[in-house]
Amino acid sequence: MFFTQLYSPDLTTTAIIMNDLAEDLVFYGLDVSVVCAQPTYLLKRKCPVSEVINGVRLNRVRTFLFDKNKILGRIFNSASCFISMLLKTIFASKNDLSVFNTNPALLPLLGLVGLGFKGQKYVVLIHDLWPELPAHTGLIKEGGLLFKAIDYLNVLSLKNASGIIVLSESMKKMVLKKVPEMKDRTFVIHNWADKNRVYPVSKEKNSLLDDFGLLDKKVVMYSGNLGRYQPLEVMIEAAEKMKAREDIVFLFAGNGAKQEKLRKMVKRKALKNVKFLPFQPMARLAESLSMADVSLMGISPENEGVIMPSKLYGLLAVGKPIISVSASSSEVARILQKAKAGIHSEIDDPEGLAINILSILDNPEKAQEMGANGRAFFLKNFERKKITMQWKNTIESLSI
Repeated sequence: MFFTQLYSPDLTTTAIIMNDLAEDLVFYGLDVSVVCAQPTYLLKRKCPVSEVINGVRLNRVRTFLFDKNKILGRIFNSASCFISMLLKTIFASKNDLSVFNTNPALLPLLGLVGLGFKGQKYVVLIHDLWPELPAHTGLIKEGGLLFKAIDYLNVLSLKNASGIIVLSESMKKMVLKKVPEMKDRTFVIHNWADKNRVYPVSKEKNSLLDDFGLLDKKVVMYSGNLGRYQPLEVMIEAAEKMKAREDIVFLFAGNGAKQEKLRKMVKRKALKNVKFLPFQPMARLAESLSMADVSLMGISPENEGVIMPSKLYGLLAVGKPIISVSASSSEVARILQKAKAGIHSEIDDPEGLAINILSILDNPEKAQEMGANGRAFFLKNFERKKITMQWKNTIESLSI
């Protein structure tokens, strides 16, 4: 039984990942149920409280449906989700294994409740590491009372789990600093992309480029959440450095808490080479990501090991060169180097980022080689069925 706030038909990466995982595990022969919330991210509509979709039994709990881009809205949504799922934890029938996603952040605490009430075995799936994540954006004070309280509760839930699943080697190191005794029960399983959903689409066949008037442009693209945790400002500053190049456009596809700030930066700098687009429908994800001649992604150094950007896998899947705006030692930068699929750029160096972008845009052969390398590396390492099979094997070993 999975406990996760986000699930289909929500359109966030976490919702899609959890949906793919549950349905693949059913396909592999496991009996899977999911306790989740009503959609609140990008899509707001009332779904049935209970239903079965592709063999997965869904039970949606009552939650508030406030705007997640506002801090109070996110807090109220998460708190109501936690309380509703607490009741489900107490009254649900015992199963072989419960899996608690860290969304909401303290959801794994419910594993302790199930363990105490009925000896329910549980696993913690860490998508984001708390309390470090909100502390690094100034939402709470690092080392303060609230920080220590959240950390204490999270460590308690980790220590009593049958297993911990993290998304990267960097995250594993961070977790084992907190619970070194869980070394043999902590597993790295990356997120993924689906090769049938995300694949290269050539410029000639990409109707989105025509729809948005970009056929004659070289596109530098950031796609995804324009959130507090991404170093996006340096990308706008790099666009300013390149404003004389009328053949190049910077495209930001998505929305989030930083969107308004970025729009104001663009307006203040009077940049005509930056465009903003909304998230595109899932059915057009391959076309959307394939619009890029260079894809940008970023992770602030303080969040290394705290989060692992899921957009990496989709960007590799569409076979376009990638620039990681991050520390040179970041796991994303290491993966791109190993795959020979992209390069790294420092988060505080817009001029360096502009130079790196041009080194790819003005060298089509280099760009094509990087893209092909990325697609091949994705198929070998991060394709959906390969990763969900790792999940199946790990869950079966922990259920014994």
